[in-house]
Parts: sequence; structure tokens; C-alpha cells
Amino acid sequence: MTIIIAVTLFLAAVITFGLVMKKFRDSGIKVPQAPVAPPAPVKSPEEEFTEILDVLLKLNLMIRKDRDVSEEMILKIEEIIDDLKTIIPAMMERYPGESLTYEIKKIGLSHLYKTVKEFLDLSGESREKQLDNFKTTIQSLQDVTHRSRDIIESNETAEFKTMAHFLAGKFS
Repeated sequence: MTIIIAVTLFLAAVITFGLVMKKFRDSGIKVPQAPVAPPAPVKSPEEEFTEILDVLLKLNLMIRKDRDVSEEMILKIEEIIDDLKTIIPAMMERYPGESLTYEIKKIGLSHLYKTVKEFLDLSGESREKQLDNFKTTIQSLQDVTHRSRDIIESNETAEFKTMAHFLAGKFS
């Protein structure tokens, strides 16, 4: 007998819930939804390049202020910065939608800065241990910027996807 009463109450609850939900749907009452975030504002190429230049300037000042960075490393990093200042606007103008352009902009905006900052934040002893890895990474970035400059100067668009995939795998 108890089971019959429990089942009857359960069925009554389910039917009542169904009727209430039907009434909500029929009367147009909607369940509130989370507000949709507006899309991020799209930056103009000039704004984007200015942001990259700001990061590169900050990086240049940071390495110049650190007395423990060798002159050789400063010159290599500054050469990368100079390459990026040259190739990024050309790539943004000629090849705005290409994945290589995106990857080069990421190097200028974050990868180079992050790599150098992480090294400079190390203690002197840790820097000595990580110096070879740091030099290898900086050399890789320098090779990438030189190769990218060659691609732009030679207009080797066939090389874009290969280089972009390489960069995405190596620095992302």
C-alpha cells in the first residue's frame, strides 16, 4: 500500500511539473540566459603594430638596464627586435591573413619578451645553468626572423605555411 501511495505521489509530481513547464512555454516566459559577451574590438593594423613596438621597446630597455646580460646577447636580441620592426609591417600589409604573419606578430608581441623576461628573472646561479638554453632559443628566434625577412624579400608565399607550422609547434 505504501508503494502505491509513493508511486501515485511521484506521478502526480511529474505531471504537475510537466503542466507547469508547458504553461511557461505557452506564456512565453523564458529562462534567463547568460549575457553574451560582446566580441573583442578588432584592432587596426596600426594599433596592433604600435602595441608590438611598445613591447619591443620595453624589452630593449629591460635588457639594457640589466648589467648581467652580455653585450653579445644584447646585440642578438636587438637584431631580432630590428628584424621584427622591419618584417611585421610588411607582412601585415602584404599578407594580412596568413598564418606566418600571425606567428611573427606573436613572437613580437609575446614570445620574445616572455623568453627574455623569464631568463632575466632568474638568479645569477640559475642564469648560468640556463644560459645555453637561452642562447639556443635566442638563436632560433634570430634564425626565424632572418628567414622571414628572406621570405618577404623573395615573395616566397609557398614557404608561408611550412614556416608557420614550424613556428606554431616550436614557440606556442
